[in-house]
Parts: sequence; C-alpha cells; structure tokens
Amino acid sequence: MTFSEILRIMRIMAKQRINQKDIADNLNLSVATVSKALRGDYSDINNETRERVLSMATQLGYTNTGSHIYPNFPGEEEAKTCMVGVLILRKLHEWQHTNYFAGMSEKCAKLNVSLILHYVNEDNCQLILDKEHQPPALRNGELAGLVLVNHWPEEIVTALTSQLPCVSIPHAYKHAKLDIITADETQGMELLAEHLYALGHRKIGFFGNCGSVYQARTRFGAYISTLAQLGLKLDLSNVIDVLPEHLEDKEIALTGQIESAIRRMQQQGVRAWICASDWVGYLLCRGLIDRGYSIPKDVSIVGFDDSEDNTLGCLKLTSVTIPSLRIGAEALRRLINRVRHPVSPPLKVLLPCKLFMAQTTGPFPHKPPQGSQYA
Repeated sequence: MTFSEILRIMRIMAKQRINQKDIADNLNLSVATVSKALRGDYSDINNETRERVLSMATQLGYTNTGSHIYPNFPGEEEAKTCMVGVLILRKLHEWQHTNYFAGMSEKCAKLNVSLILHYVNEDNCQLILDKEHQPPALRNGELAGLVLVNHWPEEIVTALTSQLPCVSIPHAYKHAKLDIITADETQGMELLAEHLYALGHRKIGFFGNCGSVYQARTRFGAYISTLAQLGLKLDLSNVIDVLPEHLEDKEIALTGQIESAIRRMQQQGVRAWICASDWVGYLLCRGLIDRGYSIPKDVSIVGFDDSEDNTLGCLKLTSVTIPSLRIGAEALRRLINRVRHPVSPPLKVLLPCKLFMAQTTGPFPHKPPQGSQYA
C-alpha cells in the first residue's frame, strides 16, 4: 500500500461513519458490487474483486450500524447461539494466539458464539483426528466450525475442513477450502523499508531468512518485492540465513550469523537490517553491541511483529505491530459467515500492520563505525 493510499484511508476513517460508497470510491467500483460482496452474494463477482472489497471494508472499519468496526450481516444479532472450536497448534515461545483469542472473545456476545479453546502439541498433532483425543464438543458434533491457529500439517487441515467449516490464522493451505485471516506482511515490510529509505539507507540487508519457517519465508518474499518497489538492487549476499531454532527457541544463540552481518557492513556498506522477527532483531542487536558497535549510530536495525518483551538489554526495536486482536475478531466473523454460506468461495483477508517507531533506527552513517574492533 502506498503512502498516498494510506493517507486517503486515514481521511476516510476520520469521518464519523464509513459507508459502502466510501469503499466503492476507494476501489473504483460500483456501490452495487460492494453491496453484493458484503452480503456474501458472489454470483457475478470474481475472487479478486471480492477479496479487495472485504479487505478494504475491514481496513476502513466499515459498519452498517456505526458502532462496530466489522460489517454486520442480516440477522447477526438474532442468530442462534452456537459453539466454535479454536484449535491452537502449540509452538515454542509464540505469543500471538493469546491476542487472537482476545479478539475473538470481544466478538462472541455480538455473534452469539461460545468458544471452545483447545491446545494441541506439535509433535503428536495428528491425534486431533482421533475421537478419543478430541475435545468433547468436537467429538460429539456440537461445534459449528473451527478456527485453526498456527501452521498445521496439510493432511490434518484437509481432513478437518471436510468435516466442518474452518478458517485459518494466519497460514494458507494448498488443498483445503477455508478462509485465511492474516496480517498484510507486504504492507508491513513496505513501512519498514520506506522508513529506512527516508533515513538515507540504500543498502538494506535481511537478517533471519529461513525457508522452513512460514513467517520468515513470507517476510523475505515481501522484502524482495519492497526492494524492487523502491528501486533498490537485490544482493543475496546481504541476506543472512538462520536455523528454525533461532526463530523458535530462545535458548539458541547466534554466532556465525553476527560475523556474517559484520562482513556485509564492512565490505558492502550495509548499514541497515530488516529482521524476520523481533527476537532475531534483538539477537542481532546484542551481538553487534557486544562487538563494539553502537545502535543506531553505526547501524540501524528493525524487527517485525513488535512482540518481544525480552530486549536482551538493548534499546527497544523499531518494528511493525501485527493487528492480532483484529485478526482474531475477523476470523470469528468470517467463520460464522462461512457457516451461514458454506458454498461461498474461500477468501484471504489481509489486515494492515502499523509502524512502531522506537530507538534502533537513525540516519545513514557516512563515516565508518568508531570504537569497534572491526573498524
């Protein structure tokens, strides 16, 4: 999303009430098309248009009552009470699910929904398909649908979606028909890169690439796209790989990766790094500080997700905030819509991130770092 588009959205949000014409004007569509997409009538609307309408409605905070940030559907308040299952694949040190659940909880009363929360260990997650290991509400057929949190194996998702309506936070699956609710990581990456670009940085590295970890993989893809948008050359030697353990296990320290980053700083002039997560960002900050570098005087570092409380004694990272509460609320709303309209095509909703300005970014330093053993 460009800066001008963000400003336009902010102007619209400043109005007392968002209506369907605002959405239509923003997308250059007719009000009739927007109305159909919001009602779930997709008979003559292609998938791309449908996704654009619903995503823009969510971003603008559209409501047909003026009191809620999510669009309502006819009869939403009078709907029959139902139970929804939230299946969380447990990961080491991950945090977002608590905010996802809080966002869903805020919508429960409005949607007349009761939530059944169930954690599943990653090592034996296939047991969720065995009735003996299912929560009673799922085993007894009392659930109207499921919200799947984190990256489940494809075969499990395929089996679950064949039994119940499902939505996923935040991962997509190739062979399963379900809605995906996630953050717009490309937009988040654009915010970070544009911030560094405005500070004068033209060589921006990526620290924390890992093809087997979904968030790192998607953020690296967004990094490549954003460099192209800014007219900056992609140099893969300025991409530092890490192991999955570095992203998921806080007991694992970085060693060789810090030295690799320093060589890029010395040899390539890379004085800004976008990190795949806040945790990896703090590992990089700590490693550079321990080797005599000053942040942000010598090098600027940004994270991604604004989720980490343990700063390792470093300054607070500039980062982007993931809208976890909104993701949870939207996931529940989309699931109820899918329960009511089971034949509607699957939808991917991208919610915007927000730049969090902190203490780890500064202007491009034109002199070599002083006081470092590597100077």
